Amino acid sequence: MPPHSDFSSLTILLQSSQGLQIMDCNKNWVGVPYIEGALIVQLGDQVEVMSNGIYKSVIHRVTVNKDVKRLSFASLHSLPLHKKISPAPEVLGENNTPAYGEFSFNDFLDYISSNDDFLQQRFIDTLKKSPS
Repeated sequence: MPPHSDFSSLTILLQSSQGLQIMDCNKNWVGVPYIEGALIVQLGDQVEVMSNGIYKSVIHRVTVNKDVKRLSFASLHSLPLHKKISPAPEVLGENNTPAYGEFSFNDFLDYISSNDDFLQQRFIDTLKKSPS
């Protein structure tokens, strides 16, 4: 899988072997340790937007190993298709203006179906407002 973040609020992942990597704050790839039976919980783009960037969605990728089969089960938890999401009023204030525009899961689907470069640019990056 190419690097990406999940559009959802939360992703719960069960994997059968090593292979998941996340990007750290220095843009380095770090392998997620494999622990048999452990569930991995990742924050998605919806949480990043609702928290106005306080919490970041996890940029991740999957590597392959020709000698070891890897199977993963992902459960993505998201708000309804047409529910508009924006930074929560509780995290905004005079010195903390909205850093993201409003959107819905349906807007995300429209974006990936009409943009060939959706693997080059994350949808959440199209929502970021430039500093005023």
